[in-house]
Amino acid sequence: MKKNYVIAYLTFAIVLALVAYYTMDTTEQAPVESEEQLTVNWSYDGETGPQQWMDVSADYAACGRGELQSPINIEVSNTAKEELDEEVKLNYEKALFEIENNGHTIEANSTTQDNSLMINDEEYKLTGIHFHSPSEHQINGQYFDMEAHLFHETKDGKMAIIGLFIESGEENKELAEMWANMPKDGAEAVKVLKNPINLEQLLPEEKNVYQYVGSLTSPPCTEGVNWFVLEQPIEMSNEQINQFSSIFLQNNRPIQQLNNRDVYKIELD
Repeated sequence: MKKNYVIAYLTFAIVLALVAYYTMDTTEQAPVESEEQLTVNWSYDGETGPQQWMDVSADYAACGRGELQSPINIEVSNTAKEELDEEVKLNYEKALFEIENNGHTIEANSTTQDNSLMINDEEYKLTGIHFHSPSEHQINGQYFDMEAHLFHETKDGKMAIIGLFIESGEENKELAEMWANMPKDGAEAVKVLKNPINLEQLLPEEKNVYQYVGSLTSPPCTEGVNWFVLEQPIEMSNEQINQFSSIFLQNNRPIQQLNNRDVYKIELD
């Protein structure tokens, strides 16, 4: 009896050891699978900053090899003299937004598709707005305090972006509720604003813009984006500007080479 007991005990111990081994082996392998599924990380400085974006992921190759990259320095005296062969019109009204901190900027996503930018009778629906500090584009080599980007997209994925310079001045009342609910980090839940933003009132009175073909200013740096950078900036109070920069001190991509692209000066209807 004693001998059988010992054999049974040893058999049980071996089984437990095998279970523990394979469980431990599975646990050790799990993080490798998880890492492969993680979203590719990039930033605005250090080893994953703009100069290394193309090395962070194969999907970001355009960030280093593209020839039509944004942002650019707009030299006013060098804008094209001939007229742009495009008819551009804004269809803006009030819109509700939900806001989030995506780790790179504050992003306001439109809850409706009622606002659009028309280019030669093709409709680009407004999808959202996000912000950079300082500005990404320059005018005659000068930065502005901030820059807003209003994103538009067609049904087949073509993109157009309105760039909106922001400088220090009066409090911006159209963006006051958004700023009051601004998430300080990405862990905070998406917030839906209670009141709509009047997009027509958000834009400056003068609608002169600089138009050129460029790219997204962050990975994957997709090219073929139709850019419309408004010449006249809007204002924000120092308090509003500092509130954003306290979360994102610097989230602008460096200026990219123009590479013989034409920049046109036109007026939005």
